[in-house]
Amino acid sequence: MDEKDKKQLESLRKQITQLKARQKTVLARSKEKERKQRTRRLIQNGALAEKYLCCENMLPEEFENRVKEIAKILQAIDGKNGTARNDGKLQRNDGIPN
Repeated sequence: MDEKDKKQLESLRKQITQLKARQKTVLARSKEKERKQRTRRLIQNGALAEKYLCCENMLPEEFENRVKEIAKILQAIDGKNGTARNDGKLQRNDGIPN
């Protein structure tokens, strides 16, 4: 292998290393963005739950019990209304859109 080929190979290796580093950076940025979106959604949903479930001053254990009670009620209603759960999402069977 002559000197020109060696330099070209070294240049390509350097480019590969740079591209891998850039890929790692982009993936890390994407994961951070997803984490921030999830955190924001959790905070918003928690604030709504706190507002509508009247649980501003509840301990987490008390809040969990309240949510479990509500879930049981909803499950009972689902059975009476002919609804079914699929993949954790409520799907109506009575022709009324969600």
